Amino acid sequence: MYGLPPDPRVLVQDYVEGTEYSVESITQHGTTTHLCTTRKTVTPGAHRVEVGHSLPAALPPGTERAVHHEVERAIAAVGIRNGASHTEVIVGGDGRCAVIEIGARLGAGHIGVLLRHALGIDPWTALLDTALGRPAHLTPARYAYASVRFLTSPRTGRLAAVTGLPKEGPGVPAVHLRTAVGQTVGPAQANRGRLGHFIVTGPDPAAVERQAEQTLARITVVVDSDRAPHRAGSPAVPGPGPEREATRAP
Repeated sequence: MYGLPPDPRVLVQDYVEGTEYSVESITQHGTTTHLCTTRKTVTPGAHRVEVGHSLPAALPPGTERAVHHEVERAIAAVGIRNGASHTEVIVGGDGRCAVIEIGARLGAGHIGVLLRHALGIDPWTALLDTALGRPAHLTPARYAYASVRFLTSPRTGRLAAVTGLPKEGPGVPAVHLRTAVGQTVGPAQANRGRLGHFIVTGPDPAAVERQAEQTLARITVVVDSDRAPHRAGSPAVPGPGPEREATRAP
């Protein structure tokens, strides 16, 4: 995505069945503090695009200890002694944890913003304090919940409209469409293919998740095409009709 030449080698990995999470951590002088666990919503199929993040995810205590143990082993293995880490893991049905990848950085996909809204932790300030050798403030100032949902296009075409977006206000602190009407869009095959996002916050995780899903269901992405209007979850049927396609996000 940065214009680098492709690597002709092939990396073969095991497929790990389970639920995907990420652990957001700050390490200072070799001691790691886990800020939270993030539950990730990804698309099925080959591309596995992240279309939602929610935090803090509640894991059973034994599972959480196992996850933290594996994450700390990974952080030590890659040599992070001062700085942030974003470790993606798969937790199997038996509670076992497999590390998928680790980034020596803050989590992307607005995870830092979710941390501020849910726990009152500013990870950017914490990262700066860590870089300057100062004690970082990593204790939650509140205990709430935050979730982001991303919008995607059903297929390649010209973005004609996005309707049903919520308004920013209490409980919905951010709504952003990053793709302008008229631009060419396509199905998200990587995270950079997401069209926009909105964030929902609140004290109750179940209520926040319900509001996020209901809000997402009211959003329609309209893309010019040669097929009739189509809603997500139903097959597109070629035939006469308007020369555009509408689908519920994502």
